[in-house]
Amino acid sequence: MKKSFAAFSIIVGLWLSCGVSTATAGEFERAMAAYESRDYATALKILTPLAQQGHVEAQRRLGVMYRHGLGVARDDVLAHQWYRAAAQGGDAEAQNSLGVLYRFGLGVEKDPKEAVIWLEKAARQGLTKAQENLGMMFLKGEGVPQNDQHAARWLEQAARAGAVPAQLNVGLLYLAGRGVAQDNAAGMTWIQKAAQQGEKKAQQALSRAYAEGLYGLPRDVAKARKWAEKAGIVYQ
Repeated sequence: MKKSFAAFSIIVGLWLSCGVSTATAGEFERAMAAYESRDYATALKILTPLAQQGHVEAQRRLGVMYRHGLGVARDDVLAHQWYRAAAQGGDAEAQNSLGVLYRFGLGVEKDPKEAVIWLEKAARQGLTKAQENLGMMFLKGEGVPQNDQHAARWLEQAARAGAVPAQLNVGLLYLAGRGVAQDNAAGMTWIQKAAQQGEKKAQQALSRAYAEGLYGLPRDVAKARKWAEKAGIVYQ
């Protein structure tokens, strides 16, 4: 009889736990529906208690709302508070955002070393923008010793995932042989990818390369003029 009661208790406990989880999920979905329809007041009202109860996604969303002033006065201090809570809960987006706050001293004292810690956590989870941000910090030596190889590794991961500025920077690294073996063909391939997606600096670089026949490209006035026009500059 005791065993039956114990088993029943476990089942009831599991059922109640699922019920709470389902209710929480439903509340979060309702908050996100309000958020997507720009009813930020309703979203804030629902998200705040969820975040206070430890709901990681709700914490990150509150961070976004305070960071960008969505339905509330912009407040980087509160943005930092909620991003940090979500980041500690393992949310990669929040880890990246927290890293950015520390990198630029937004709502918190500027701390590049702390920025690197959080950006690396997000980058290792595969978040493209964190990989790009981390790569740039290694490239510039912000919060870490300057390291072209680490920069190239993280930037190329971001570039392969479609990050346009990273594609331009990886292309430049290949052309210069910084952190990677010098390779004009690879460099121009990455720069062309970025140019095709609207990156103005890549378009300018491509125009100049065709105008002067650089990096293994043939001199081609028509292509040089085309990329100059796309970049919004006058071809001369």
